[in-house]
Amino acid sequence: MRNSGSPAPTNKGSLGFSLIEMLIAVAIVSAVMAVVMRGIIQMQQRSNTESTAVDVSQQTRDFIDQMVRDIHNVGYPPPQVLNGAPVCTANAAVSCGVVSYTPTQIIYEGDLDGSGTVYRVYVQLQVGPGGACPCTLQRGAVRKSDALAGTVPTYFTEVNGVLNSGNGLGGATYAISLPGPGSYTSYGTADVFDAYDVAGGLVGTCATISACSSIHSVQITANIAPSYGDAANKTYRVCSITSKARMNNNNPVI
Repeated sequence: MRNSGSPAPTNKGSLGFSLIEMLIAVAIVSAVMAVVMRGIIQMQQRSNTESTAVDVSQQTRDFIDQMVRDIHNVGYPPPQVLNGAPVCTANAAVSCGVVSYTPTQIIYEGDLDGSGTVYRVYVQLQVGPGGACPCTLQRGAVRKSDALAGTVPTYFTEVNGVLNSGNGLGGATYAISLPGPGSYTSYGTADVFDAYDVAGGLVGTCATISACSSIHSVQITANIAPSYGDAANKTYRVCSITSKARMNNNNPVI
């Protein structure tokens, strides 16, 4: 018979955790959560990097495709409808073809929309902040009649992050300035524009319509760095796109 005055037996399982045990448990959970959160953040950064790279590639491709369409329409009207090859320089209705060309800028004329209106198109590389690349590739167009009156185009189409600024001699016009440990010098020496004659030979820089009349096709190259670098190694995955187009040049009288 149990003595009513004696204390009840203690249930050791009901005492719970000690402070040290709680601290150890919290530390383990915190470490696991830190690893999980770090993985989530890295996945988000990688997703942003991949998404930006895809967007930049698509924007650049759209820009180059637009220029290729322009080049195909250079030389309006077609040779078969010209009567005595009218003078093009002062005639707003006739395209002179390529007006001027350098490895970082090209100006040409053509009927861009099939309406019979001749436009003058300016495509150029604009240097970035601090006089270095990444640079901006710009395209603007005005009616030739307005260009002859001195109107300067508004650049309504742009591609950012351009690294190449070749000077036509194997060097770069502008240095490349990107954060991180990577070296991108080799991307900078490619010419943005290259011009070729009918035999496929390179055509040098030309500043007048007559000097540019031998240009038969144009190549555009863009080495693009996205705005976000890789989160793991802090480098930029450069996208390189090149396209070449033959123009419908009618060689009008200058």
